[in-house]
Amino acid sequence: MLFHEKLIQRRKERGMTQEELAACLSVSRQTVSKWENGECMPDADKFIRLSDILEISLDELAGREVEVAPIVLPAPEVPQPKKKPFRWMVAAAVCLVIGAGCFAAGRYVFPKQAPALVPTETQQAVSALPETQESASALPETLTVTNFGLVEGRKKIRFIANASMDGSLVLYPKDDLTHPIELQAVYKNGMYIVDVAYVPDGCYSQAVFVLSDGKQERSVCVAKYLTLDGSGASWDG
Repeated sequence: MLFHEKLIQRRKERGMTQEELAACLSVSRQTVSKWENGECMPDADKFIRLSDILEISLDELAGREVEVAPIVLPAPEVPQPKKKPFRWMVAAAVCLVIGAGCFAAGRYVFPKQAPALVPTETQQAVSALPETQESASALPETLTVTNFGLVEGRKKIRFIANASMDGSLVLYPKDDLTHPIELQAVYKNGMYIVDVAYVPDGCYSQAVFVLSDGKQERSVCVAKYLTLDGSGASWDG
């Protein structure tokens, strides 16, 4: 289900009109109508407030399917009754008698036979190994990013992507493309957060979001001509 469809469904489940929702968000009813018609998307701050007002997670509101793993409880341990020492003694005596009979039969009655080959411990370990299979990649086929924006003044960048694993945001300085700045992009509550509080002020030719699982890599340019200064930031989409 897409974002605008989920927004309509959840607003109606909460018994709210477009006017009531717009009032809670300090926006016009026409803005809410555009969101529900799929004409545009709310910015990062409005998206978070929508999640709080409608009491829905950011993942679900963004249209991501949330799978809930079933809880499996371990089976209770059933105490075993203690065996009496007498029974152990009888069982041991029976085993000795049977063992002696088998030894005598094998030595004097049946002809000797060549012992069967027993695989070594190394051979047993190798045969027990499962066939190697390439694990499925957690990377999406196509990487997309929306709601790219600066929050908390000039401290953090937030954006939404169609992935749920940590990655990195690489900033390429306009005057020195050979020395990019790589920042950790942390996935949290359906959104990526990047700390840029200590990034030097200046102009960056582009900001690129990168995901990698060690074998494959996905990347997408999220902003061009990104300018950071003490008052905030500006960029081209």
